[in-house]
Amino acid sequence: MQKVYVLDSSVLLHDPDAMFQFEDNEVIVPYAVLEELENTKRFMDSVGQAARRAIRHLDQLREQGQLAQGVTLSHGGKLRIELNHTGHVLPLLSDPSLTDNRIISVCLNLTSEDARPVILVTKDIAMRVKADALGVMTQDYYNDKVVLVSLTDEVVYQEMSDDQVNQVYQEGYIEVDRTFPPNTCVKGSVREHPVIPLVASPDGHKLLFSQVHNQVTWGIFPKNIEQSWALHLLNNPEIKLVNLMGPAGTGKTLLALASGLEQTIHAGLYATVLCARPIVPFGKDIGYLPGEKEHKVRPYMQPVYDNLELLLRPKRDKEKERDNGGEAIFDSVIDLLKKKRQLDIEVLTYIRGRSIPNQFIIIDEAQNLSVHEIKTIITRAGEGTKIVLCGDQDQIDHPYLDKQSNGLAHVSSRLRGEPFYAQVWLVQGERSELASRSADLL
Repeated sequence: MQKVYVLDSSVLLHDPDAMFQFEDNEVIVPYAVLEELENTKRFMDSVGQAARRAIRHLDQLREQGQLAQGVTLSHGGKLRIELNHTGHVLPLLSDPSLTDNRIISVCLNLTSEDARPVILVTKDIAMRVKADALGVMTQDYYNDKVVLVSLTDEVVYQEMSDDQVNQVYQEGYIEVDRTFPPNTCVKGSVREHPVIPLVASPDGHKLLFSQVHNQVTWGIFPKNIEQSWALHLLNNPEIKLVNLMGPAGTGKTLLALASGLEQTIHAGLYATVLCARPIVPFGKDIGYLPGEKEHKVRPYMQPVYDNLELLLRPKRDKEKERDNGGEAIFDSVIDLLKKKRQLDIEVLTYIRGRSIPNQFIIIDEAQNLSVHEIKTIITRAGEGTKIVLCGDQDQIDHPYLDKQSNGLAHVSSRLRGEPFYAQVWLVQGERSELASRSADLL
């Protein structure tokens, strides 16, 4: 049975192409949504861009017919602009001038006039609750969601004989009679004990030993099997995109920075380590900041500086360093690397339109990026560039993203099995005993 879908502005601002994703059903865009798009289009961020794109779609459809009467879409559906939002009386405590209430009124009027099911589609959780309380069928926008793979499904095991164990330690690899997806992380099991970290080769016929003993990366040695996988993948220049996922304190950013510094400064494989993260504040925003761009960005990039301080701070006499201004020593090292153009710390606002060759790019807090934003970032990579995405899908601060719709989840779902891609789930916290135990108990 054909349905009527009423789109909220949050859907079009999240995906401007959403109006074309409902097959042969009728799509209603309330006039109040057009007003919100009009008020949002002036913004120069991704939200403003989405508003302008949605308006351009509607303008192109306008050339095919009058939007108030309905325009037939290419897949057989129909799109219509609906003006009627005053006929139904909302509860007395509701303000009929509010945009959300006007959209819900459209749904109530359509429900009373149309025999077909009328469904409100919105990314706003509170609006879904309000609509449901008034008897309006409502749902989230599902076209941008992917199926998540559980952590238990992610882990792959390989039984190993004693001869294979000896071969792994002597030659660094074993050949297997099964084919693994490229760059798959494998736990080698010896007498039912998964203790040996292995990584599948690009052709899937070999398992490579991922933890070479006594080999450290910028002074960092893996503390668990997942960190061993991560460093192996990070240090492999043939893998152009690495996705590090896991809760806070598992070492995602620290491992990525250590590998980037090692391969840029010591090995010379890359020209620059570029660190960036989206500006999505946790809690109340601190507002506008004075000073140059460096001073404005510093509070948002402080987690990166914390990890750099651990990696770059001199390890000699700590007391002497503290007496002589340890912070000044640390800042001078950062400034030196920046002057030599071996380190760059940016916000993602300025990455659009760039072409970035021969760099080691680290995108922190990638779970707060939409699919469009993360596609924009990955497509900036030029020849010789490696990209590392770090994120925790349980710490999403973006109001319209969740575990199934954020960019990190889409990368994991769509690029799995590609020879240039690898991913690791880091599960064990290594920040401190306090942090690990508190994360479990709280």
